[in-house]
Amino acid sequence: KIPLVKSTTHKNPFERGNADLFEIENIDVGQLKKIKIGHDDSDLLSDWLLERVEINIPKLGRTWIFPCDKWISKTKKNAQPEVELYPIDMSTGIKPSNILYEIKVYTSKISGAGTDANVYIQIYGLKKSTDQIMLCNKTERQGKFQMGSIDTFLHELEDVGDNIEKIRIGHDNRGFDVTWHLDRVEIRRLIKNQESKIYIFRCNRWFAKDKDDGFIVRDLIPGNFIEEKPTKKYIVDVYTGDKLGSGTDANVFLTMYGYKDDTNEQELKYSQTNTDKFERKQIDRFLIESPDLGYIYKIKIRQDQRGLLDSWFLDKVEIKDGQQTFVFNCDQWLAKDKGYSTLERILYEKNCRSSISDIWPVSHSTDTHTPYNIQIQIDEAPDAGTSPNVSIHLFV
Repeated sequence: KIPLVKSTTHKNPFERGNADLFEIENIDVGQLKKIKIGHDDSDLLSDWLLERVEINIPKLGRTWIFPCDKWISKTKKNAQPEVELYPIDMSTGIKPSNILYEIKVYTSKISGAGTDANVYIQIYGLKKSTDQIMLCNKTERQGKFQMGSIDTFLHELEDVGDNIEKIRIGHDNRGFDVTWHLDRVEIRRLIKNQESKIYIFRCNRWFAKDKDDGFIVRDLIPGNFIEEKPTKKYIVDVYTGDKLGSGTDANVFLTMYGYKDDTNEQELKYSQTNTDKFERKQIDRFLIESPDLGYIYKIKIRQDQRGLLDSWFLDKVEIKDGQQTFVFNCDQWLAKDKGYSTLERILYEKNCRSSISDIWPVSHSTDTHTPYNIQIQIDEAPDAGTSPNVSIHLFV
């Protein structure tokens, strides 16, 4: 995530009609396939109407244009505080196609099944996925996701292809009564003059931190593909460093990213090796069951700063899949009081660069970093500007 802080063209960035230019340096990530841009909703004037993003690498003569023309907002109808954008084909000017999805959510008919939390979903195809979206905003959600209710939503999203491989559905754990029991989800791709197929994602599980396994987000596979998606067990060894105050009482969460798939965020809750987790010079072992991820090239690990002693010095993480071991070196603090300001680290597998080049071409530039120019064009509509902090992800 790259914070967009200092515009070279305007003192107050992201105002109505602005074209804000940001100059950053980053490793050359190659051909951009999409970006994710959003804000942290940290101000009263957070609603933002983004027209487009242009990214240029002057040294290499590359330019990408990412049309948006959407509100980035938590309060506007059918809007999200973060969106994924895809580049237009520079030769044809054609954007990737979106289609209409009908998403039907069945809340279970058991006591306490309903929730006041905001429910989100992401749809995955064989090679791409939609944005993660809230199914409805606060003003639309009254009466939805209640015990026994069947709620239908229509969303125009990126076409992930004929076969929906899985969905990721969860809630934000916010509200008076946040526990939720989901029976199933049904999804149809609504394409004109084409027969629609209904994908059924059965669940029958709690989404609650104090029930079942404590998860509030789950990956669901359609019933007719269950046999084709065997799960795999991963051994995760977390090495806490050997420094004064290295251990933490905070909760730790892990997300694994592989060539074939990625996991939803998992809390590292039950150590198989120690009763008191994440203490100085300690190795804690966890078991995670997931669809086959393939080569695990990246992880995200974070702590929530809860507990009396919340700073944590992480040495490394090792993940074993029964055939090979993936090593993610860290040797850094996840803390707010050690001269650092991050509770989260993105770590790459130590041999990632040599392995990844077989699938994703890596630039042979001898420079460590490549300058990128990122120009943000804000719409002319009233109240199009925003004041919260804006950040951007680049995807290859």
